[in-house]
Amino acid sequence: MSFEKSIAMVSSAAIGSVMLGCGIYQKRKVQESQAWQQATATISKAELFYDSGADSQGYSVDLTYDYVIDGLRHTGSRIGFRKRWYLRKKRAEEELARYLVNSSLPVYYNPVNPADAVLAREAADGTMMIVMGIALLVLAVVGSLYG
Repeated sequence: MSFEKSIAMVSSAAIGSVMLGCGIYQKRKVQESQAWQQATATISKAELFYDSGADSQGYSVDLTYDYVIDGLRHTGSRIGFRKRWYLRKKRAEEELARYLVNSSLPVYYNPVNPADAVLAREAADGTMMIVMGIALLVLAVVGSLYG
């Protein structure tokens, strides 16, 4: 096997492992959060964010919300366990419309660490990361066997 193919197989295995690990972690957080407590949050900031980096660009919802647990005020910014990015501005605006400033909605918080909170107990791309991670690992194994 050539040096380039070896590097490709190692890279595929490494990236696949990281993606698989992240996907499993996200799924586990979603499962754990099913036992979290619920409180009421008030949205204090909700804006559309546009990022135009060197290798990607997209829109996301940037928000801040406040909630009180046992008399202590907390501030959160996560909607789910993973930030959603949109290529189309319209899709991001549709999500933003669900989070109007001064509106109240449920927040789910970890009773052991109330600062660990989300508005939605979800990981938007956890399943996709697991599938892609497995696919890259299979590609690395097949490539090493038949390369």
